[in-house]
Amino acid sequence: MAQEITKLDDPIDVMYLMHAAFEALSQRVERLAAEGQDGGDLGEFRESFDFWVKQLLYHATTEDTYMTAPLVNCQPARESEAEHAELAEQGTELIAYLDKGDEAGISDSIRTAVLALEEAEHKELAGRLEEVEELLKKEIGRDKVLARTRRHLYQRVMALRVLEFDHFENEEAFVLSLVRERIAEEQQLGMVRHLLIDDEAENPRWIIDWVAEELAPAQRNLLASLESRFSEVPIASG
Repeated sequence: MAQEITKLDDPIDVMYLMHAAFEALSQRVERLAAEGQDGGDLGEFRESFDFWVKQLLYHATTEDTYMTAPLVNCQPARESEAEHAELAEQGTELIAYLDKGDEAGISDSIRTAVLALEEAEHKELAGRLEEVEELLKKEIGRDKVLARTRRHLYQRVMALRVLEFDHFENEEAFVLSLVRERIAEEQQLGMVRHLLIDDEAENPRWIIDWVAEELAPAQRNLLASLESRFSEVPIASG
């Protein structure tokens, strides 16, 4: 994932840009969790963590619906979906950790995303997220968060980030090439639109605008050019 992206040969290659954005975001969340081990307010961590989970769950659900589902009789695609399930489990375990504290609650948008993943048989990923959620909600509303709790929180966030990176590497190595080979360009553009634009959200651009913010100017231009292409493609339902 560390490669520099200078062009998008196929529409699905936007996944490299999205993975780079996720890499920046998850490392930022992990850094905040690491800093939290030394004490202090965990509010900034919680805000960043919630946003990371919201992005991750939308991304996984949309991939399963629009990118890997069309790849029938394809073991790498099924393995990718299984990895999404594991990510969802870890993530929702972290979210449950958050929700046990005096100051409740993740946002409704994250809850909705978790439920959608569970309905898409992403229970394993949902369970992983729940581990961190349980710890955070149990402790984050208190005046003092035990050092042991902070260490556990950091370890769980780090484990989720590693799982995310491993999944992206597998996807880049095995799944994207199959999409290029089997899926026509116009259909790829439709997939990419669903990954970047959430038509059901109050702000449909909440994904693409975030990705653009995480990218260097040259990569941002690649994203803008691709958007102009997929904007001309009729919207297909999943």
